[in-house]
Amino acid sequence: MTRVNIAYSKFKDSLRLLSAAILFSGFAEATQAFELQPFKDKLFGYRKSLEILDGGDFRRVPYNALRDINKRDKIPVRKVKGYYTSSKPKRFEQDLVINLEGNRLTHFAVGALSGNSNMTVIFLHGRDGSRHLGFDDERFGGNFNRIKNLMFRNSGIYISTDFSDFEEAGKRDVAALVKHYRNLTIGKLVIACGSMGTFVCWQLAKDQKAAPMIDGYIIMGGFPDPKYLESGNVPKYPERSPIYFAHGSIDSAYPWKDTYQYYQKLRSVEPAIPTRYVLFDSGKHGTPVRMIDWRDALNWIASF
Repeated sequence: MTRVNIAYSKFKDSLRLLSAAILFSGFAEATQAFELQPFKDKLFGYRKSLEILDGGDFRRVPYNALRDINKRDKIPVRKVKGYYTSSKPKRFEQDLVINLEGNRLTHFAVGALSGNSNMTVIFLHGRDGSRHLGFDDERFGGNFNRIKNLMFRNSGIYISTDFSDFEEAGKRDVAALVKHYRNLTIGKLVIACGSMGTFVCWQLAKDQKAAPMIDGYIIMGGFPDPKYLESGNVPKYPERSPIYFAHGSIDSAYPWKDTYQYYQKLRSVEPAIPTRYVLFDSGKHGTPVRMIDWRDALNWIASF
């Protein structure tokens, strides 16, 4: 082989190595954990913690009604000040009725509804609520408007749904919805439950068909379900979907220590279930829905 041919052969080998390096770099970047980009973080992020335990997984954060309601709302509890919200997703919101597995499901949705959602979040309301609650831009300090914007701006989907009840029928409704949107989601699918909606959260987590389709749970002002660990369901799913608790320290409906003790129990099993707990100091039952940092919670779930 001539010197020219040898040099050309080495040049081709170098090109192959360079191409492989570029491809590998692109693949590595594509497989990194998805992360929601910031949206009004200075307004909605947690203040400096009063207490941090368990390597940062437990945080007690300050809450003050005079500051976090009266100074945040134009009309306390009813209408937030305008700079806490953005109307960007508004004209893309849809009030949908779809028939799934014999169930007629009504829900609001916004985001990448044609498919390839980077993340899908389904909110389940509590007692006396409806799908309208999770799409209310003005109440709860604009926090539902923030989750809508986070999903819309990051090519995800956000849903607030009606369901039949907090028992088996409600679980079937939401399981059918999960199955439908799982097919439209390439990233994580998360169930966020407020108050009595926690009943449906735990039923889904124990369901052998629904649980593998769900990548994480957010429980706001909820309660534990001892049967989740006793059901024999958890060991069947080695990924052990992470659970993020948010609770007020003076919640009179569901005492915070009940979920805190359960948080500790979930961490003690082998292998441990990934859990985080945010306690709002002096917060009441509705405080977590108003004060949860959606980006913090969802990025933590997306990291698994």
